[in-house]
Amino acid sequence: MPTPKTEVHPLLSVKDLSVEFGFGDFAVRAVDGLSFDLHEKKTLAIVGESGSGKSISSLAVLGLLKHIGGNITSGALNFQSALLGQTVDLATAAEGTLRKIRGNEIAMIFQEPMTSLNPVFTIGSQMAETLALHQGLNTKDARKKALEFLDLVRLPNAKRLLDSYPHQLSGGMRQRVMIAMAICCQPKILIADEPTTALDVTIQAQILHIIRELQEELGTSVIFISHDMGVVSEMADDVLVMKASKFVESGSVRDVLGHPQKDYTRALLAAVPKIGSMTGTSAPKLFDIPGITAATGVTPNATVQSDEQPVLEIEDLTTRYDIRGGLLNRVTHRVHAAENVSFNIYPGETLALVGESGSGKSTVGKTIQQLVEPVSGAMRYHGQDIFALPKEERKAFQKQTQYVFQDPYGSLNPRKTVGESLVEPARVHGIVTTKAQAQDLAADLLKKVDLPTDYAKRYPHQFSGGQRQRLCIARALACNPSLIIADEAVSALDVSVQAQVVNLMMELQAKHKLSYLFITHDMAVVERISHRVAVMYLGQIVEIGTRQQIFENPQHSYTKRLLSAVPVLNPGHRPTRPPLEGEIPSATRAVGDEPALVNLRQVSEGHYVGA
Repeated sequence: MPTPKTEVHPLLSVKDLSVEFGFGDFAVRAVDGLSFDLHEKKTLAIVGESGSGKSISSLAVLGLLKHIGGNITSGALNFQSALLGQTVDLATAAEGTLRKIRGNEIAMIFQEPMTSLNPVFTIGSQMAETLALHQGLNTKDARKKALEFLDLVRLPNAKRLLDSYPHQLSGGMRQRVMIAMAICCQPKILIADEPTTALDVTIQAQILHIIRELQEELGTSVIFISHDMGVVSEMADDVLVMKASKFVESGSVRDVLGHPQKDYTRALLAAVPKIGSMTGTSAPKLFDIPGITAATGVTPNATVQSDEQPVLEIEDLTTRYDIRGGLLNRVTHRVHAAENVSFNIYPGETLALVGESGSGKSTVGKTIQQLVEPVSGAMRYHGQDIFALPKEERKAFQKQTQYVFQDPYGSLNPRKTVGESLVEPARVHGIVTTKAQAQDLAADLLKKVDLPTDYAKRYPHQFSGGQRQRLCIARALACNPSLIIADEAVSALDVSVQAQVVNLMMELQAKHKLSYLFITHDMAVVERISHRVAVMYLGQIVEIGTRQQIFENPQHSYTKRLLSAVPVLNPGHRPTRPPLEGEIPSATRAVGDEPALVNLRQVSEGHYVGA
């Protein structure tokens, strides 16, 4: 006689969840009739574009909606609480009950670490508070455990970071602190809202490995919210697709990503840049996005000829940051952010600068834009050494070099209309002087980035993330620059929006012969957009060559490690990468302890590798 199967109850069961913001006729439905189950030791990935309701659903599970003006209008969120020994409906539970569950049994890694960490408390005190509140540890034990988890997420100098403040850490380091805080109480459910968006591929691979290990050891279930389909295919057991607050389709990762049934899911997957898709080609290539037609007749520039005079020549650029300490506040250590960095950028070329967080990519960009003073080195713009000029004469170069920052919302003034923000660089450099000129320029810039001209009267908060990034690109074009520095300009965007913005950048480059310094950690986007690639490690370039040379014939061990860490869209396949081990390298050194310089040797024409 067959043994009857015991019914397995899900750890979390969400039934017919609807969430609204506002009341009456002004109510906006952010989640509409969503249902899903989450089982023990399983990972459910929720995917979709910005505004689809992914993050709102997770905030409903945590009972945090009331703090941002949201209301659950219908549905049940049944959670099997081991702590309370009963099933709890999180939609109707009292605040006291939710407080016991939050952090202890259900924890969340938020997408934006800078707004999630308290700027007036050290990292150590914030982690210790979490451990004291939920696990009753004393100060000494809480600090010891906090250090263990900071080491677990591969933070260099973890002991020093315990006494550091959030603003003293890079974006990637802050994200790792958030992950350490979320997992330090070893919760039953971990909600990860874009947990690896700001991280480099090697650290991302390590974090995903940590989450998988936590799942195995503690039976942790994960709700993984992401727009990175490669990560989703590696991490998820099941996938739920959302669009504009509604359910689209769900099923096993193999079914949804391998054989999508809905047009929207197919469009999402078509926009995912895939490593290796450009093998055998030398020129960049536009994304083919279903339903969105690229500008007719526009193709990206082919490989740039190096016999032209470079737009920009960087020679032995060195930038360091002093760290003071001790009773006399003397300089005790230095961050060797950029050491003897040299490269050229040619007209109409995209040079991608890639590497991990803390490798010095952004420092190089900021030094070129004169936001940071270098220690030594030369920077020649069309043959003229900029650093040798008096400060007042450098302004002409600043006009020709514009910057697109990672966070479009933070780089647009919320009190100014979009039109005012777009023409501000042109006003500063005296290109526009009258109101009529400013209006004409704003309209022209909006047309260049395919946005309606009447958007000039709106404010930044009235735009989506992708639209705001388009506005930042438009503002960078205000002074007719020859070089644009794009610092992680597309890393926080959804795949479909990212594809549109990358296409826009390539189209503008072809029309106006723009040069780009494209700073990023996203190797799949680099393969699509770049002509040449420079790989940075601990402040130095370790390999530089054409895109084809770097991706098809990588020579340096670090370049190979970067490429092998990129998540591949192969549904259900679990990667077998070995976890990073050993001492975590750091660019911070004691005064007088100079790093050994990397000597580049030529392995083929235009391809240089560090010894």
